[in-house]
Order: sequence, then C-alpha cells, then structure tokens
Amino acid sequence: MDSFRNNLIKSARPYVVFVPQLNKSVLRVLIQVSVHYIENKKSSPNILALAINKLSNAGHEVPENFCELFTLIYTIMQHFLRSSENKEQELRQCLKEDLSFTDECVDDICKILINHRTILTKNFAETKVERVKISGGLQWRINLSLSSSMTKFDNPTIVLHFKLSNGKHRTLELPLEMFQRLRYNISVLLSELQQLQSRSILKSF
Repeated sequence: MDSFRNNLIKSARPYVVFVPQLNKSVLRVLIQVSVHYIENKKSSPNILALAINKLSNAGHEVPENFCELFTLIYTIMQHFLRSSENKEQELRQCLKEDLSFTDECVDDICKILINHRTILTKNFAETKVERVKISGGLQWRINLSLSSSMTKFDNPTIVLHFKLSNGKHRTLELPLEMFQRLRYNISVLLSELQQLQSRSILKSF
C-alpha cells in the first residue's frame, strides 16, 4: 500500500462509521460545500447551514452526522490535492475498498477532483496560507488510547490549547463528535458577525 493511500486511511478512519449515511444526493452537496470552502478565501462560515437547507428544501433527509461527513469529504479532497502525482487509481481503490463508498459516490468525487484538479490545487494552496495566518494563538493535538483488546483505538479526543487576550492560557478536551459540532457552531456565529459588520449602520462606528 502506497503512502498516499495509507495516510488517507489514517485521516479518514474516525469518520468511516458515518459512511452508511452517505448517498449520492448528500455527497453532491458535500462536494459543493468542500469546493466552496477551498475556493473562497474568506470561507463563508454559513455554507454548511445553506447546504443543510438545500438538502431539506429538495426533500432529502439530512444525515444526523452531516458535519462529520463534510469533514470526511474535505479530508479526502485535501489529501488528493496535496499529492504531487496523479493518484486517481489509488483514490478509487481507497474509497471503495477501505472506506466502503458506493461506486456512484466514488465516480462523483473522482470526477470533480480529476477534472478540476489544477484550479482546486491553486485555490487550496492560497486559502491554506490565509487560514494559517489567523491560527497562531491556537495549538491542538489528538489523544488516542488503545482499547483493552489492544487491537483498536478507543474514542479519540481533541485537545485545544489557546491563549486568551489577557495573556492567560486555557486547555479544552473534547470528544471528536463534539469538536465537529463546535466547529459548526463557531462557523454559524462568525457568519452572523459578518452579516452584522456588513450593515451600513455599523460601518460608521
């Protein structure tokens, strides 16, 4: 197994349990969300909420773990766009054999990544630089512990260590699913702040 496939499996493993909730309609919306996230330097924080509304309005059931599925699809796209070589065959094998994607879902995500690789890679590199600039006050790590059987990991946790404006430091440990919810809620909050800041009445202050 090559390093690309191995690394992708490691990153996607926490989300494999949610793959059964994925169908073609949900995947296409998730791909649109991920592409928007890659292409938009300011990363519109309300894009997930809009995607959920789009699914609901079209009569599709919104998966319980929609945020986790978004993380999975975005992670897959990240790994592919970071690779210096064309890894289409390895990607297809990984999606189907290791992550249990259906054939039509494999075809959809590969079509986007292959046909639009050049522009997506360029935008991904640019937005990555922009986002790194604002994350200097935050450090994080993933805690893993082996189960009693020593054959698999117990539920991983995310540890956030951040510096407050008063110079003090705080540490927060969250289960993976709660961390995904936190990311989503922060995105919604940032979206509301952006909308407030865009109102002309506030620009005079």
